[in-house]
Amino acid sequence: MKRAIYLSLSFLVVFAIVIVAEAKPKPVKITDLKIGSKLPYEVGPALEKGTKYYIDRDYTVIEMPKELVGIQFIMTANNDKKSTGDGFVTFKVNKPSIIWICRDSRGDEEKGGMPPEWLEKDYEKQLDGKDPLAIEVTDGGMGTFNLWKVEVKAGKVAIGGNADKPAAGHGSNYLILVEEDQSASVDPAAKLTTTWSTIKSQ
Repeated sequence: MKRAIYLSLSFLVVFAIVIVAEAKPKPVKITDLKIGSKLPYEVGPALEKGTKYYIDRDYTVIEMPKELVGIQFIMTANNDKKSTGDGFVTFKVNKPSIIWICRDSRGDEEKGGMPPEWLEKDYEKQLDGKDPLAIEVTDGGMGTFNLWKVEVKAGKVAIGGNADKPAAGHGSNYLILVEEDQSASVDPAAKLTTTWSTIKSQ
């Protein structure tokens, strides 16, 4: 009997992990989008191959991590590549979310650049093995965006300027990706507690 219970619990844990691992990006409601430059940034429905990602340039996505295909994004302006200031971009999300910053790879240390302090302090750079996790684009000078992310609660999100100190090396503005933090809505421990109580009562 105990063996069956342990097997059931193990299955539930694995099942919960698989659900989170295989989940596709889900959009959230983005409101109160405000930009320090007053340029008309837009909320794009889905980022994928061929998507134009700036409001003022025609560069498009060539390749991107398959787990991010279809992710919601904020179409920024490349003319804001020299932007500075805390909260240069602000908006609200209605659910716990994962915010991704796509940083010009020339502005990261691998290519002799330097990210802004807010990015290095608050976000985690994502790796694909030993290399940065990246999005390849048609901007030949940049080549790729490197990906950084942070998990946030529902509410206001504030993002600093692309050129905030000690930023160096970048030649293009960042791109912002937003998805629901689906792991925040999955609580395997709570489900297992309920299941364990049910099993014991039988």
